[in-house]
Amino acid sequence: MGRKRTAARASSSEKAHRILAGPIPVVAHVPVTIDPDRERDVARLAERIRRRQPAIDDVRAYGGAVSAGCGSGPSLFLHDTAGIQEVGPPHPSGLEYRPLPLAGTGDFLAVCDEWNPAFAAYCRDILGLGDVEVLPTRRSHPRASLATLCRRDPDVVRRLADAARARGGLTLHPYISSPAVWCLAAAIAREAGGTPVHVAAPPPRIARCVNDKLWFARRVAELLGPVALPPSRAARNVDALVRSVEGLVHECEQIVLKLPSSAGARGNAILHCGEIRGMTRRALRSELASLLRRLGWRRPFPLLVSVWETPVAMSPSAQLWIPHPDDGPPIVEGIFEQDVVGDAGRFSGSAPAQLAQETIDRIAHEAALLGSLFQRLGYYGRCSFDAILVGEDPDRAVLHWVECNGRWGGTSTPMTTVNRLTGDWARAPFAIVHPDWELRLGFDEVLDRVGDRIFRPGDARGVVFISPGNPAAGTGIEFVAIDRDVKTARREAARVSEVLRAAGAVPRR
Repeated sequence: MGRKRTAARASSSEKAHRILAGPIPVVAHVPVTIDPDRERDVARLAERIRRRQPAIDDVRAYGGAVSAGCGSGPSLFLHDTAGIQEVGPPHPSGLEYRPLPLAGTGDFLAVCDEWNPAFAAYCRDILGLGDVEVLPTRRSHPRASLATLCRRDPDVVRRLADAARARGGLTLHPYISSPAVWCLAAAIAREAGGTPVHVAAPPPRIARCVNDKLWFARRVAELLGPVALPPSRAARNVDALVRSVEGLVHECEQIVLKLPSSAGARGNAILHCGEIRGMTRRALRSELASLLRRLGWRRPFPLLVSVWETPVAMSPSAQLWIPHPDDGPPIVEGIFEQDVVGDAGRFSGSAPAQLAQETIDRIAHEAALLGSLFQRLGYYGRCSFDAILVGEDPDRAVLHWVECNGRWGGTSTPMTTVNRLTGDWARAPFAIVHPDWELRLGFDEVLDRVGDRIFRPGDARGVVFISPGNPAAGTGIEFVAIDRDVKTARREAARVSEVLRAAGAVPRR
């Protein structure tokens, strides 16, 4: 009682610190000081990990002209999910247009989905973000990444190399780091005669590690203690899965199975303990094997098996930018409340978390410790950590870390877009909508329906579209509502959702 509740930012906007990572505005909002003793703990753990994984940040195979960071020259944005463990049959990601509001004149955007000129015109003419050159590619294989498709197209590599030579460099901004992204950077650098090419993302090995839920859980336990995690076990085959479920089934009402490298709920499956308690081991094995077949998970093992904890007061997400060590410690850009729907907890949006300052500081401090560990292992770029606050009162709840997103995501991209449009999201509180429905409307018609609610530079409030959606691919439109405070922004987001839903929404496939 009497505790001050605040959005995830410093107590005044004057305390925010804004830097630029290439074209990306990064605004620090939650200052964190790490005790020297804890810094030494982080350093010792990083050294132990490096002894076990000595090449964790080694990128020498890609040539001396390629490195992690943001350099001079134009940027190439390429966002797809090829670096994420697939669930079910291949499908278009719906993410390829999401980075367009981060790009500007002279930059490039790689796409494989059908190009949407209406959304490009919106970003250029209404948001005033510049004229971006599109690099269309043709998908030769259902699971081929955009980076691989670009590298295999001599014209694309030549255009990017010419731009790098002419402007002294090029920076790739991928959704997630992968060997394919770094191979593309190496191909451009070779074609450009050794001109520097940067990748604004971590080396691929450390990226793979941090996005692996099993690897991340071990690091959380080592750094913060096992009490910082939900009760969890690893299962590397069906028999181990059976033993893991048997070990947890009497502790809780629900168990979650997680594909280690899948994004959020796309790789979650919920087991209701009341339905499996009392099963013989043989019956349980048959039930679990059947479940994996029904889910269509390709090569499911290893799996993370965890208690699905309840009640959950909030699902916070800590948004970080991790610079090179010489440029300072990890930057906490904000703590956000994630909106989740369905049994598996699918992400449906987020907004700055409304929590007591001491709770914000606690989340930010633990996230900064994890970010500091990753920085010492060679990590660079965008990163977020998802957690749950277990209990009825979020400010008295137990903090458990559940996932690292070593990539761009459904909160970081809109947050950065708002920073770009307004200078600092703390002066423009917002709510993000990532709907579970899709529209059977062209983007021009979407703009007509929203009308005078559309945000324009200089406005204090309005709606910003982050991606246009792709009805043919079954992907929905994403948008942000900016308003005077988070509560009002959430109400406006709900109103706009209803306007669009009434105009022709259907359930997302």
